Order: sequence, then structure tokens, then C-alpha cells
Amino acid sequence: MLASFLSGLAGAITQKRLQSGGGRNALMFTMELCVASILILLVSFATSEVGKKIQERGFFDRWTLLTLVTILTNSAGGILVGLVIKYAGTIRKGFALIFGIFISGIVQNFNDEGKSLSKEDISGGVLAALSLWMHASFPYIAAPKTNAKVQLSPPR
Repeated sequence: MLASFLSGLAGAITQKRLQSGGGRNALMFTMELCVASILILLVSFATSEVGKKIQERGFFDRWTLLTLVTILTNSAGGILVGLVIKYAGTIRKGFALIFGIFISGIVQNFNDEGKSLSKEDISGGVLAALSLWMHASFPYIAAPKTNAKVQLSPPR
């Protein structure tokens, strides 16, 4: 629950920073996030058992061409997420994620003949579809800004 809250908060802050004040460069913002991730991974690398094994064998041990494909795919995905947040917003990104998971579940249902969608999958899909419809049908409308001054005390 806390992770979901923090993810939503981070998405809202990121959207605000990318869309306000002339807008930040989404690619530069993605690179900044990458630097922070690298620093966190270096700390993990220095303190974990897996890090010790990597130090013994070398960083590129057991790498293949498929390893590079997954790294490049993940990198492109990070850049795309930054662009989606900048131009579409966090809410729409969340809806797209939910819809993508739902479509993946349907495709998996047809590919795995022994499995079927559970009640939870179906109810989650219905709720996601309902939330998408509600968001599209009743969008947020900002209150008009007025230049009227607020008077706290009566005039003398």
C-alpha cells in the first residue's frame, strides 16, 4: 500500500515538474533518474552477496546478445514513460498500464488452454474499464481564476 502511495506521489510530482514552468526536457529528466538508480545499485552492489560474486567473476560474466536486447528495451521503455508522463499525464499512464495488463491477461487466457480468467481478473478488468469511462466522461474542470481581491476586514 505504501509503495503504491509513493508511486502515485512520485508520478504526480514528476508530471508537475515536466509540465509546468516551460516544461523540463523529458529525456534529461530520464537520464537524471538513471543516475540516481545507478548510485543506488552501486551501494547494493557493494553490500550484497550477489555483488561479491560479480566482483569475483566480472560484471559482464554470462552476458549474451539477449541481455543487451533486454537492457535496450528497458532503456527505451524508461524514455517512453517520461514522454508519456510529460504529454499525457500520470493518470492516463496509469490507465494505459491497467489496460495493458488486462489485454495481456486476455491474450494469456487464449494462449494457455488450461487456464481461464479468474473472477478477480474479470472484476479488475470491469473496474478498470469503468474507471476509464468515468475519467473520459467526466474530466476535471479547473475553476476559473479571478482577479478579485479577498477582503479580510470591512473597509473603514
